[in-house]
Amino acid sequence: MAGRLPIALVFAALSGPAWAQWDEGQAVDRYDAQYGKPIDVSLSDIVMNPEQYESRAVRTHGRFERSFDRRDAYILRDLNAAAVIVPAQGLGVHFDNDSRSWLGQEIEITGVVTSRLGSGNLASDRATVGITFWKYVGPEERNPKAKAPPAAEITLESLVGQPGKRDGQVVRVTGQFRGRNLYGDLPTRSERDSDDWVIKDDLYAIWVSGKKPKGSGWSLDAGLKRDTGKWIEVVGRPTTVGGVTYLRALEIKLTGPPSATAQAAPPPPPPERPKVAPVVVFALPLDGDSEVARDSRFVVQFSKDMDEATFAGHVLLRYAGPVLPGDRAFDGAKLTYDQGRRALTVDPGDVLRPGRQIELILMPGIADIEGLPLTARKGLSAAENVVDVLRYLVGI
Repeated sequence: MAGRLPIALVFAALSGPAWAQWDEGQAVDRYDAQYGKPIDVSLSDIVMNPEQYESRAVRTHGRFERSFDRRDAYILRDLNAAAVIVPAQGLGVHFDNDSRSWLGQEIEITGVVTSRLGSGNLASDRATVGITFWKYVGPEERNPKAKAPPAAEITLESLVGQPGKRDGQVVRVTGQFRGRNLYGDLPTRSERDSDDWVIKDDLYAIWVSGKKPKGSGWSLDAGLKRDTGKWIEVVGRPTTVGGVTYLRALEIKLTGPPSATAQAAPPPPPPERPKVAPVVVFALPLDGDSEVARDSRFVVQFSKDMDEATFAGHVLLRYAGPVLPGDRAFDGAKLTYDQGRRALTVDPGDVLRPGRQIELILMPGIADIEGLPLTARKGLSAAENVVDVLRYLVGI
């Protein structure tokens, strides 16, 4: 392909099968399995020898620039080369928020070389190689000896309680180390990287990324509960996505609790689900069937687990209308309840008379195992002292 391609066409190349898809909550190890362990290589080497690195995981660095062609693509540049870099799917919002103050500074990315865009003037805004990346290191993290910028000291409650207000600013917070979300303080799917870990104060928790939980003379294992409980002070830049706060750390150190009584409280119990009364959901034969067999048994299924003892004396089987010569009461009817199917079987104990209408009546007093009384089906109009009634016509 001769000449240069505009950055707008990079995305067609990046959307093919080689593009590594980003899944929220999955570890970066997924990309290692797909593309191999990343190799450290200069940006110039990648651009000058793109065939050598095509579909391989690489770690490289350069000066960060924003694209003039597309707001969701960026430029990475060194003295001799430039590449279009694109966040893996789902990472764009995080990277865009983190990188707002990085223009012209050195950053590091880990990703895969996904396309060759053609030859051209590498000193221009046109790049010849595309890289999709799933991990990045900002300028502050690349120079750990550099002093972090002034930070506003705030509580985790203030940071989490006002989502987005502090995004991009440098803040200092203190929280109790909770490992890699070992206590379920945050939604599992909100994890972005296998190296991320959680701090918490009272009910408020955030993800910390960019630095491992260790420093001079101390190191914590994010996978062990025995290492949790230590208080850590973190200086970093927050980002809020989907109501979850992430803090890209610039500095971390062990510290004491923010107050003598502070402690990481367990997550609050979920709100109690409102109780719903049981209803009839199914019957066999079907309610209203006009051709039931003379030796039929009737099965009624409920929406909840029922208290079997409440059926006695509250289920009535009868012929509708006035008593006719030859009619017998169903005194021998038997009730059997199947807890697994939530189904009551009514055996009339007698042969049904042809052409007659049968009523199966459920009366007040029937309840589920929580003690909630049976209620009538929606739209059902039942007589007094009747909760539900099913009607059938015996075949001739």
